[in-house]
Amino acid sequence: MAEGMPEVRVWRCLICGDSYIGVARPNRCPFCGSNESVIVAADCYPPDINDVEITDAERADLEHACELEITNAQLYNAMGRIGDRREMLPSAYRAFAKVEKEHLEVFCKLLKREPDGRQNELRDITDDWKANITLSNREEEGARDFYREAGNRATTARVRQCFLAIADVEEDHAEIDAQFLRLV
Repeated sequence: MAEGMPEVRVWRCLICGDSYIGVARPNRCPFCGSNESVIVAADCYPPDINDVEITDAERADLEHACELEITNAQLYNAMGRIGDRREMLPSAYRAFAKVEKEHLEVFCKLLKREPDGRQNELRDITDDWKANITLSNREEEGARDFYREAGNRATTARVRQCFLAIADVEEDHAEIDAQFLRLV
């Protein structure tokens, strides 16, 4: 390393497990959107983090969460294809789709299964940006509320951690939707 240059490190998100390479810990996971409090030096990441026994109630909540993430990813896949003179909106919703797919992966890891591919499909939507963003906002707020409830009733610490961290990301998405609604 050149003298005076900051050291590049590998960081890892405790929620999604993905690695980030940079000189500083990011303030948000670039993959799942979780806040910096769950991003650790890669050598501090516990390899068995998802090796937990879940209750039947947690399994049901995780299955429901998978369906929410699939339908939201489908919505954002479709919104990412709608023409917009600024390209800002389609680009933002393509990014949302990636984050929702990452959330699906988190829930599937806890269920010890792979996603089934439906998250890559397109949902039937209108070309009306205001209607689609309103739908997105309603679904993000619904997911946020469900994840907070599921997290608060979870008895497995890892399940609670994932639900509550992802609830915060869904809150961020709802806030971005509200900003976008002012633009359209």
